[in-house]
Amino acid sequence: MHRAHPLIPALALAALAAITLTACSSGDDDGGRPTKSASASTSASAGPTTTPPTSSSPSPTDESSTIPIPSQTPATQTTDAPPSDFPATALVTYAGWDASSSSLQAVGIVSGTTDASGTCRFTVRSGGTERSATSAAVDAASSVNCAQVSFPRSQVASGSWTVTLSYTLGGKTVTSEATTAEVP
Repeated sequence: MHRAHPLIPALALAALAAITLTACSSGDDDGGRPTKSASASTSASAGPTTTPPTSSSPSPTDESSTIPIPSQTPATQTTDAPPSDFPATALVTYAGWDASSSSLQAVGIVSGTTDASGTCRFTVRSGGTERSATSAAVDAASSVNCAQVSFPRSQVASGSWTVTLSYTLGGKTVTSEATTAEVP
């Protein structure tokens, strides 16, 4: 009895994989859906298996199946410089009365930096009264989040209060626009 060379099944499998990959990487962008032309048979053949010859000239699909490699320098860079060195923006994302804790609460974000070594300070004002509180600065993917602060009823009277967020980093400060919150 004659046995087949042990590399023949491995070569057959490699050829099948190459054909499948070639069919799947055609120049058409089909959104990842399988196409009818990208089919392969898995039946065994009694005869020897050969791989198709390779060509030294590129086929029309070679260019479109190339995966682009991003450049070393991204188009939009974030920097960790002080706010005066780039256009950082502070924003109060929420300011409002929380009835369950009887407090005026505020949360904010600073875009334009991911350096969380600065200080977040929320300031509330009504008439001649001003209160402020600092919160933790937490780096996010493309910004700094300023954790929630609470001003209890004992610190804020009923009425309209303006809320601002200031972020200080490296001796420089950026301040948000004022947001109004109502205390019942």
